[in-house]
Amino acid sequence: MDEKMLVDLSIIDFANKVASYEPVVPAGGCVMALSGLMGVCLLEMSVDSAYGRPEGEEFADLLEIAKIQLTTLHSELLTYIEKDAEAYGRVLSAYKLPRVTLKETEHRQAEIQAAALFAIETPLKISAACISALEPGIMLLPKVKQGVLGDLKIGLLVIKTGIEGSLTAARINLPLIKDAQLVRVLQARINELQVKFDMAMTKVG
Repeated sequence: MDEKMLVDLSIIDFANKVASYEPVVPAGGCVMALSGLMGVCLLEMSVDSAYGRPEGEEFADLLEIAKIQLTTLHSELLTYIEKDAEAYGRVLSAYKLPRVTLKETEHRQAEIQAAALFAIETPLKISAACISALEPGIMLLPKVKQGVLGDLKIGLLVIKTGIEGSLTAARINLPLIKDAQLVRVLQARINELQVKFDMAMTKVG
C-alpha cells in the first residue's frame, strides 16, 4: 500500500484505487467493509434523529444502547478496511516467495496457509460486525420518525450487501486452506453467520 492509509484517502482517491488494477488494493473485501461502515453510519444518523429529543423519550434506553453498539461497530468496521487490504497483500506476498529448495517450498506453503487463514478471518469479522448492526437497525424501524425511515432502510440494505459480499469472500478463499479439519471449522463458522443473517433478514420485511 501507499504511505497513506486507505481510510485517510478522499472519496475520489479511494474510488480511483478500487477502479485501478494497480495497485490491487483496495479490492472487494475493503469495499465490503466500507459498505458495512456506511450502512452503520446511516443507522447512527437514524438513532441521532430521535436520541435526546422529545419524540425519542419513550425509547430512550433502547436508543442509548443502540447508539453505543453502533459507535463500537463503526470503529470496528473502519479498521477492517485496512485489515482486508493487509490480508490480500499477505496472500500476494506469500505466493511470490521462492520455491526452489524443499525448505523454501515448505516455508512458502506455510506462509500461504497463514495468509489464507487471515484472508478468511477478516471477511468473517466484517460479516459478524455487520450482522451485529442488524439488530439495533431492525429495532429502530418502528421507532424513528418518517423523515429518516428511508435512510434507515437504505442503511440496512447497504449492511446486507456488506454481509453477503464478505461471506462470499470467505467462501472464495476457503479452497486455499489445505488442512481439512480447519476447512470444516471455517465452513461451520460461515454457515453459522449465514443462518444468523438469514434469521435477522426475516425481521426486516
